[in-house]
Amino acid sequence: SLLAPACRAYIAAGAASLSRMFNHKRRVDLGGRKGPDRRKLIEDTRRQRAIRLQKQREKEAATKIQAFFRHSKNLVLEKKRVRASWDAVIKKLLTARPGDVKCPNLMDAVRGFVFFFNWKEDVVRLATLCKLLCKSIKAPLPNNYLAFLADRSVLEIGMVQLQKLLDILLCYVRERMDVKDGIGSPLAALFFLVDTRQIACLPKLDRMIATQISRNHLRIIQRISNPESRFYASMRSAVIRLTNSEASTNSKKIVAMLLAMSTRPLVVWPADDSKMGGSQSPHIEFTTQILSIPCLLLRLKSLGLERLADVVSSKELWQPLMSSLASVKEGSPVISFLKSRQSQGGVGNTTAGLWMVGNVLELGLLQIQKATLREKMSFFAAVEFLVRQIDAIPGTMDQNLAKQVSLFQDKKFLDALCECVKNLRPAECHVVYKLCGSLAFKFETIRTAMLNAMVFSSSIIGELYQSLMQAKVMELPVSKWSLQLCEMFGLFCICYNHLLVIQDDAEFFEQQKPCTLKQITTVVEVLRRLLQTLYWEGIPKVIDPRTLTLPRQWLQVRTAATELFRQLRVRQSRRQFCNPDIWMMSNISFTIFKQELESKNSRRASLILQKIPFVLTFQQRVELFYSFIRNDRKNMEASGVNFHHGAGVGIRIRRNRVLTDGFESLTKIGQNIKGRIQVQFINEHGIPETGIDGGGLFKEFVTELLRDAFDPQLGLFKQTSHEFTYPNPTSHANPNFSNHSAYFQFVGMIVGKCLYDGIIIEPQFANFFLRKLLGYRNFVDDLASLDPDIYKNLIYLKNNSAAGLELTFSVQRDVFGDSKAVDLIPNGSNIAVTDQNRMKFIYEMADFTLNREIAVQSRAFVHGLNSVIRPDWLRMFEAEELDRLISGTPVIDVADLKANTAYAGGYDEKHEMIRWFWSIVDNDFDEKERRSFLKFATSVSRSPLLGFQHLYPKFCIQRSSGDSENLPTSSTCMNLLKIPRYSSRAKLKEKLLYAIKASSGFYLT
Repeated sequence: SLLAPACRAYIAAGAASLSRMFNHKRRVDLGGRKGPDRRKLIEDTRRQRAIRLQKQREKEAATKIQAFFRHSKNLVLEKKRVRASWDAVIKKLLTARPGDVKCPNLMDAVRGFVFFFNWKEDVVRLATLCKLLCKSIKAPLPNNYLAFLADRSVLEIGMVQLQKLLDILLCYVRERMDVKDGIGSPLAALFFLVDTRQIACLPKLDRMIATQISRNHLRIIQRISNPESRFYASMRSAVIRLTNSEASTNSKKIVAMLLAMSTRPLVVWPADDSKMGGSQSPHIEFTTQILSIPCLLLRLKSLGLERLADVVSSKELWQPLMSSLASVKEGSPVISFLKSRQSQGGVGNTTAGLWMVGNVLELGLLQIQKATLREKMSFFAAVEFLVRQIDAIPGTMDQNLAKQVSLFQDKKFLDALCECVKNLRPAECHVVYKLCGSLAFKFETIRTAMLNAMVFSSSIIGELYQSLMQAKVMELPVSKWSLQLCEMFGLFCICYNHLLVIQDDAEFFEQQKPCTLKQITTVVEVLRRLLQTLYWEGIPKVIDPRTLTLPRQWLQVRTAATELFRQLRVRQSRRQFCNPDIWMMSNISFTIFKQELESKNSRRASLILQKIPFVLTFQQRVELFYSFIRNDRKNMEASGVNFHHGAGVGIRIRRNRVLTDGFESLTKIGQNIKGRIQVQFINEHGIPETGIDGGGLFKEFVTELLRDAFDPQLGLFKQTSHEFTYPNPTSHANPNFSNHSAYFQFVGMIVGKCLYDGIIIEPQFANFFLRKLLGYRNFVDDLASLDPDIYKNLIYLKNNSAAGLELTFSVQRDVFGDSKAVDLIPNGSNIAVTDQNRMKFIYEMADFTLNREIAVQSRAFVHGLNSVIRPDWLRMFEAEELDRLISGTPVIDVADLKANTAYAGGYDEKHEMIRWFWSIVDNDFDEKERRSFLKFATSVSRSPLLGFQHLYPKFCIQRSSGDSENLPTSSTCMNLLKIPRYSSRAKLKEKLLYAIKASSGFYLT
């Protein structure tokens, strides 16, 4: 009966639905379609569903908004009611006697305050509450608030309220505190909450209560040590703001209180972090936030708070700080903060880590002399961690920060480094090695001073070598090197590089300090293996998969190792100290190397040629050099430069003005200098000489041109005592060459043309000038190739006292008959050379003589040379090898010359005269006579670099007509020797020697 009405309603609804279904009028589509489109029907359905869902969401959102609004409105009303009630209670507490302020009432006041607090209305109430809290914290039992919170019944709720109040107080310190207010009650309350030492002085304090108070305090410390609480960030912000403003008594007191609060957690934090439930130690937050305040010590000094610096750097605080800093793990948020940008003094590109480096360094040096070795190592570990986080040193640095960073050169810091190296085992000094390596790579301004102390005040190179040997660096494949071993080897390379710059050959080869030649040979082998692996083979396990490059540490080691490898190779080139095969790459096919060099998809072959080309044999590099020239010829020919006989640039040269006519004719032809140059000589009567230039005339032209240019009497070039050529330092004063640099550029271009065409020239360049052509800077040992006497005098000064020599930082120079004093440094003629500055004098003297004095001339010569020969082609060779490339080899292989000789005029290799000739040259002539003969026949006394098969035109001996009493003659432009028919071997030898010594011949046919 109860369901009957519902059933009747249900039946009525069904009947109505059936009626609508069967009684509706039929719709007829006059267009002929039978019904609605299915796709359109589906789309309409979807659209209607979306509309319904949107309306449902809007309804739900409206409900939530209304609920939130009602809640917010009720919350505001409730806060207003609680605030009014709170005001009434506080008014009673303020007027009550000290003993009548009960802790439960104060707890209710704190609870109500943290509920309704906002910064717009309740700043004054905050000060009032803090005033009451301060009184209660200092009050005796039972009215002491902190002792009251030790009761377990109120402990948890009370600590939660206190932590919320702490957050409000920290925000006040960070953003609202005004120096005009002095030490207000909020700051005082915060201080008492953080530093509860006065609680221990309360009389009749139960032991259990005292223990619970200490635990509560540790909970507060644990809370503020968490980075999320921003306790140290608040301290940092307030200190920076207060010290940026004008100093006052209030600011001094406030800063002192803030720093005292900052150090308090460090004191009470237990040594065992596990007692704090794994919470982060406050030492990390202190170092990252407080020690990164820009120029912290300077700020304290401006307020007269230097003693606070002593507190921070005291052993009790400093050692835990340094230990915690050194133990930061990779990926820690601390590292992100250290890399963040912090502006100060208008310089906005300095990282927090760099500011911290300056502060840690400055504060650490206050106590470093009193520290033990272990404490110093802890300090160095912290500094190393900070330096490691610095990606780059800004180009513009704050002046005060620059002063702090310069403390890396401070004697106390360097002495401490050396002390650790001397007194600790190498394995224990790994942090020092890493620090020195990082400083050497990143701080160029302090690199020299630091390396001077490390290299010359300790046995670090020897110690590092022994450590490397103990680490089995010889046996261990490079792919299995640890990062620690890699960094240790990198520092060894840096230090040894620094030593080799000023170490003379006597110390290196005779005294063999700090390493014996046998040990250096071992180093060379390790260097070659390391560089072959890094440049060619690669180390898959250390390569960054995203960039496909080596990590920063490995790149730094590769750079240092490359430099050391090159420096040791320079010593090897001056005097061989190890087997030449040690320098060569192993297990690498030269054919594959050439293929990769031609490929555009691989850079490793190009890198080896750029950085360590001498791992290839000299013959292989010469082959590559000429292949580069062949490819360049093809490119030049494609661009229109002519290399064919009978074509090219034509020039007319007067015999008595070869240099000036060549200069005027060739300086403006640009890249055509690489093509064929057709020379026509004009004799002294102004008549063109007969003959067609098939290459011989151009060779004669450049031979005479360079002979004139390099003539010391001309004034452009000079010769050493061993007749090696180099630029005249006083060429600028030559009245005949007002544009002397243009002539140097021209001569350099002609030398480049000779290299390009494979023409050997007679003059030989001094070794130090060859190094300039390769782009290297010369040092003291290179002075021996210019003036052995000056070199010996400087080495004597290096090893003896400067007293009594009356030297100054100046040098006398003869400028076309006039003696002139030139300062090596500003005001050098008034600065005496002493035992303290003699090393600087030696360096400045060598640098001036070998580099600065001929800088203009060398730069112009190199510019001309590089206009024909690319500099990277030249840098494949060392100075001695470049000499052979330009001027040929000194040893004359008679058998090779004989095998590459043509005969004409009735002579052949079986003719009696020819057999006599080769017998005389091979058996009777000494080396000097052979060189004189070769110069007589070809104009050059040295053999072609790759043998006489590369002499062009080919050497030819021709029978000359005429009287048998005539002397042999030659056409040097064609490498042609003409010998009459003589009656005996003795007469041939006599005539040939006479012709050579008299330099007869040298005429054009």
